[in-house]
Amino acid sequence: MKFRTASAVIALVFAVPSWAHDFSADIVKFNSIAATKKLDSEPAIAAKLALERAQGEIEQSDVKMVLRIRSMTNTGLRTLGEQPAFLTSEFKRLEAALANPKTTDATKIAAAKEIFARLSVEMRVYTDLENMAVEQMKQALQLIESAPGK
Repeated sequence: MKFRTASAVIALVFAVPSWAHDFSADIVKFNSIAATKKLDSEPAIAAKLALERAQGEIEQSDVKMVLRIRSMTNTGLRTLGEQPAFLTSEFKRLEAALANPKTTDATKIAAAKEIFARLSVEMRVYTDLENMAVEQMKQALQLIESAPGK
């Protein structure tokens, strides 16, 4: 059982970057602009801070939120007599399981509906965190563009 859990966590860690906003193009753009700027200027330092904050927040929130979302989804699936799912299909599988549960136990169905309601909130928070990180990356790019040149 521990091997399965460890395998799931490892798979999750590798899957997280595929869900996250890909900042690689933004980072390349930031670095190319930064190469033409005076890096010890206040705008350049603020831009670097915004860049690091955006990257750190999205990476940290992705891991934290994906783990929470996965746990809630699989709890809901187990409650309805389903097998745990993989990340790419969990939310949709839980929604489908709620629409056509294998159990007739009203208590279990109500518990799964409550889990799905909480999960829906978590998914919105996850999306908002990602959007905030995207906005911070845009701010970092604007700040580095406004930094004085060399």
